[in-house]
Amino acid sequence: MRLMDRRFVRASTGALLAMGALAQAHPVAAATPAWSAYVTNNGSNNVTPIATASNTAATPITVGSNPDGIAITPAGKTAYVANSGSDDVTPFATASNTAGTPITVGSNPLGIAITPDGTTAYVANTGSQNVTPIATASNTAGTPITVGGFPRGIAITPDGKTAYVATGSPGGTVTPIATASNTAGTPIAVGGSAFGIAITPDGTTAYVTNGSPGGTVTPIATASNTAGTPITVGSNPLGIAITPDGTTAYVANTGSQTVTPIATASNTAGTPITVGSNPLGIAVTPDGTTAYVANSGSDDVTPFATASNTAGTPIPVGTVPFGIAITPDQAPVAHLSVTAGQAGSATSFDASASTVAFGSIATYAWSFGDGRTASTTTPTTTHTYAAAGTFTVRMTETSIGGTSTSQVFTGQTLSRNGGPSATTSQAVTVATVPVPDVGATLLPAVGAVTVSLGLVMLLLGLGRRRYH
Repeated sequence: MRLMDRRFVRASTGALLAMGALAQAHPVAAATPAWSAYVTNNGSNNVTPIATASNTAATPITVGSNPDGIAITPAGKTAYVANSGSDDVTPFATASNTAGTPITVGSNPLGIAITPDGTTAYVANTGSQNVTPIATASNTAGTPITVGGFPRGIAITPDGKTAYVATGSPGGTVTPIATASNTAGTPIAVGGSAFGIAITPDGTTAYVTNGSPGGTVTPIATASNTAGTPITVGSNPLGIAITPDGTTAYVANTGSQTVTPIATASNTAGTPITVGSNPLGIAVTPDGTTAYVANSGSDDVTPFATASNTAGTPIPVGTVPFGIAITPDQAPVAHLSVTAGQAGSATSFDASASTVAFGSIATYAWSFGDGRTASTTTPTTTHTYAAAGTFTVRMTETSIGGTSTSQVFTGQTLSRNGGPSATTSQAVTVATVPVPDVGATLLPAVGAVTVSLGLVMLLLGLGRRRYH
């Protein structure tokens, strides 16, 4: 090879190595999860899907008359819409956004919530003062549960054992329902005109909005079903949502065109966030970074960043947007392959075959079975075992949306549908390093030394003869 060619190859190789190092130092940013926010438009009898990655609205889905509440199954495959004008619930497939056969419920259905296991949707019927359970496997309505007091909002505890129903009268109450038997318990007085309800992810506290003339939010300790001190917010608070980490409750104040954040640790209200006209429904993305507010007076949805509580550009939707729900984030599906090394050398682990429904996998937590652990942001790693043996390796993944092995639920629609698919384990056998046979290796060496000494002696003997 000519000198010029060799210089060119060395320069090209160096450039490629530099580019590779730069790519490792500055990895490509993970894709934004493609969740969908679904907004019920009470005035136009449809539901508008919004792509949260781009904040763009898609073609509306025609449902029943005057749609209000909406909730989505844990797997994210079906949404259920309560239509207060046609006294029914419309299910639609989120993959195709096509509406199914309406399910007849009570009079003026308003609020709806789906159990964390996805088996039952509970619908609050304001006109008939009862709650209808719907079996989601067959989309059949069960026996109505009488609660009284014009039920509106409804939320279910994260363990799925209790549904809390906000009733507007008399004086504003919340009725607990035991989901195992579908029996109503003693109403809890909260004051004002109870409307919306949400529950912290740990299940300890339910927060109830008390609309006009209340202007407050009442916390309820779910262990004892006792109401706490009301928290003053804006005018006519109706919608409410809690972040997946449970730190903040956001309250839509329909009368003051604002959203009030409440710190759940201290139950103190923060600075109101100005949004659109007559905000009503509100929902938070599974990663907790963005809240979406349905503004019933300005026919749009306002997104705002929860880190700064600053409102973004409104997204036009249908007429009189009412309720909103966001598709749940799903657990990764973990796969692991192992290339075993010998004791004292590296064993390689590769989770590149793993998949995730939304975005990407953010972290990989490794437990190597010998008491050592590691966490990586890439799917491959190595580990050196000090001794031979068989070890059980366990690897657990977390999506960029924060979903891993556990669920996160705040009342109506699951935020993070975690589960066992996010983790996998595998046995790896590490062999002993083979020890060479010392005797066998020494014999050739001894023979070689003997031959060499013989040759030296012979040469010395020849030299003596020549000089004599």
